[in-house]
Amino acid sequence: MFRTLLGIALRNLLASKVKTVVVGGILTFGTVLVLLGASLLTTLDISMAESLVGSVAGHMQISSANGKDKLVLFPSPIDGTEIGNLENFPTLRKRIEAMDEVRAVVPQGFDVAFVFGGNLLDVKLEELRKAHDGKTERYQPVRNHIRRIIEMLSVDLKNVEALTDKEKGDKELLAGIADVRKAAEPAFWADFDENYAERLEFLENKVARMAIGEDMIPIRYMGTDTRRFAKEFSRFEIVDGQAIPEGQRGFLFAKFYYEEVVKHKTARRLDKIRDRLAEGFTFNDAKVSEWRRQNISQYKEITYQLDTPATKIVRQALQSELATKKDDIIELVKDFMDLDADNFAARHKLFYDVIAPHLMLYRIPIGSTMTIRGFSKSGYATSVNVKVYGTFRFRSLEKSMLAGAVNVMDVMSFRDLYGMMTADREAELEKMQQNSGIALVKREEAEDALFGGEGDDAEDAPAAATATGFDEFSGIDMSAGAEGYREALLDRVYNQGDIDGGVVRNAAVILHKRADIARVTEKIMAISDAEGLDLQVMDWREASGMIGKFMGVIYMVLIVFIGGIFGVALFIINNSTVMATIERTREIGTMRAIGAQRNMVLTMFLIESVFLGAVFGIVGAIIGGLLIALLNSVGIPAFNDTLVFLFAGPRLHPIMEVWHVVVAIGLVLMVTGLSTIHPAWLATRVSPVVAMGEGDS
Repeated sequence: MFRTLLGIALRNLLASKVKTVVVGGILTFGTVLVLLGASLLTTLDISMAESLVGSVAGHMQISSANGKDKLVLFPSPIDGTEIGNLENFPTLRKRIEAMDEVRAVVPQGFDVAFVFGGNLLDVKLEELRKAHDGKTERYQPVRNHIRRIIEMLSVDLKNVEALTDKEKGDKELLAGIADVRKAAEPAFWADFDENYAERLEFLENKVARMAIGEDMIPIRYMGTDTRRFAKEFSRFEIVDGQAIPEGQRGFLFAKFYYEEVVKHKTARRLDKIRDRLAEGFTFNDAKVSEWRRQNISQYKEITYQLDTPATKIVRQALQSELATKKDDIIELVKDFMDLDADNFAARHKLFYDVIAPHLMLYRIPIGSTMTIRGFSKSGYATSVNVKVYGTFRFRSLEKSMLAGAVNVMDVMSFRDLYGMMTADREAELEKMQQNSGIALVKREEAEDALFGGEGDDAEDAPAAATATGFDEFSGIDMSAGAEGYREALLDRVYNQGDIDGGVVRNAAVILHKRADIARVTEKIMAISDAEGLDLQVMDWREASGMIGKFMGVIYMVLIVFIGGIFGVALFIINNSTVMATIERTREIGTMRAIGAQRNMVLTMFLIESVFLGAVFGIVGAIIGGLLIALLNSVGIPAFNDTLVFLFAGPRLHPIMEVWHVVVAIGLVLMVTGLSTIHPAWLATRVSPVVAMGEGDS
């Protein structure tokens, strides 16, 4: 009987070709959409996990449950950062790493600080001091360069002075402009060498603060065990310089951030033009045109940094490139920056070969020691000196701002900057105390020490002051010992006990392949409950904050879209089947008259719908599979930094799994089945006598 009903169903579908093609087209499109959507979501989920797990988050994050705020690795402006601290981290790490599923636990801590980068005049004054003290041949060229910078600065500040109200304006600004004008006078330089110390002090204290180029650079950083971090996070790799030596203090810039923020602005714009052109854009592109215009108008970013020998070298190179006899370096630089498609490649190369070696290409060079300033957890200002060892990137995420905005600092420096009392900090305070000769005074004895103990007689005051060391401030450089101690810290090697033994804010948990995150979470929470650790455990998706929520938004959008498509399909198939049922009233009546039961009629309609759904579902699966294979081959390009991060690289290569096909065809069969229920029920209600009577009329 089944074969008979299948034959009838096939005949009926072929008899209504237009309806069958319309309904089949909708089902095919729906199948392709479901298959493509499932493939993209699965691939995106895998890619985002690779990005987060392999870069910052690990598979899981643990933090204190007692913190005022919840840990968020990529916080929005409204997310707080008071997440508390992990207690007794060394024991906690050992307990968690003892689990079979866990590969490593890496301490972390995130914060934001800032560093002042590269005032050109400050840099040149320091170079002048070294050349003078070392009696090198660089002294005169650097001296002349400084004079030229100040002369140009004096001219620039005339416009500022003209716009400043002499009576109500900023008095400090006007005084600074006057100092620059004084330093630009020929008389200031006529006897500069004879009054070297006095003039240099004037330039450093009065003039340098007015110079251009000193920017406050915000830095988001992560304090961590740098050796374990580099080892356990699979996408981490050094680009420039070297890794921070094991157990030492140091800093690594994210390559993306280093290029985007720290690099010379003209050089960075040239690189952006190069990259934009490589993507297929032309010089008519709005961004390319703007970068070109900025490089022409902001020529001083180059000319300010060229001393006399460098100016001569650059002038000759530009005259040769431009085939001109112009001698003015400013006009030459402007003409050189007038770029087009024909000259860009050659001029980009010439810039790096000839001009860049004479510039501060990076405001914070690799190998230098920089001072990072921030605010402690209590709100007071702190600072720490760290050596910049190099740059790093997370493999395949080179163009992602999300992955490239977090820099890496050793956890010992992080603790100092965050205001946590460490053994080093205590030793530094003790060193300062010894060098200053100040004796520690107990809190309860402070008033007596300051105001002479029990007596109020003024004659007792000198003795009390001498006893407490307060009269020894005069003539003592309290910072000398501390500064030497800070320098020694940069070479100190810490053992694992030092690194793990201090305060840790949060930690990443790295699992072995195929480990069950939910199961590990249960185990960690069991430890927390048993030992009263008050831990908070979250997977990489939850810890990522807004990035993890983005996937939920994508899911909802896709579900709504697919739901709409299948809703339309349900409506069309239902109406088509109802109309077909009405048209087949006589046929149904005849079948009923010769003995067909209602179940047989119902089965006939269901077979038709299942056959229709199966055929066009398979067709849709084939088309969808071919489309996914094509996308996997060429990749879907990431059009912005966020997509680079979500795609775990510049392109997303979708994959198709068996369950994608099963779900797609299953949904199609479900929709066709649901759409047939009502028409099939109507068909079973047809009375044979009425149906045959309608047919006779």
